[in-house]
Amino acid sequence: MTLPSSLNIECASFVDCDSIARLHTRSWKEAYRGMLSDHYLDFEVDNDRRTIWHDRFNKPKQNQHIICCRSQEEIVAFVCAFFCDDDEYGTFIDNLHVSAEYRNRGLGVTLVREVMKTGVEKHADSRVFLWVLASNLPAIKFYERIGGRRIEEAFWTSPDGGSHLKYRYIWNKL
Repeated sequence: MTLPSSLNIECASFVDCDSIARLHTRSWKEAYRGMLSDHYLDFEVDNDRRTIWHDRFNKPKQNQHIICCRSQEEIVAFVCAFFCDDDEYGTFIDNLHVSAEYRNRGLGVTLVREVMKTGVEKHADSRVFLWVLASNLPAIKFYERIGGRRIEEAFWTSPDGGSHLKYRYIWNKL
């Protein structure tokens, strides 16, 4: 799928930190309502995500790579990956978020492909994995549609203290 010419894919920089935090926050509020506590989503998630992104941009791990998709100056999607993060599963996609108004335009699959392409070019790492909450059915449907394979489950302790079943999905190639 070809992206519209009005969208640009590029590496994120520190100046993108707050925009990425805002998109991450909006995405969690939309996707995790009913999964995470209302109190956390209404009063804590904004500061929590902002802190995480400021930490990531101020003290990036050596294997961290953040790619964003812009429509003019606005970040409408992003992916944060950690290359060669796991000896068995390869590159870890920790975050993949697309603004609601830009979904179903190929941005998610484009960003996953970018991570895989960069992994092969720079790290000889072609495998990619991520974790998704078992109750996040739209995300699971998307990951399976683009060839993700569920291989295991575990529990995640969320920032609000909850315990949630999650699945590991892997891709060997797209």
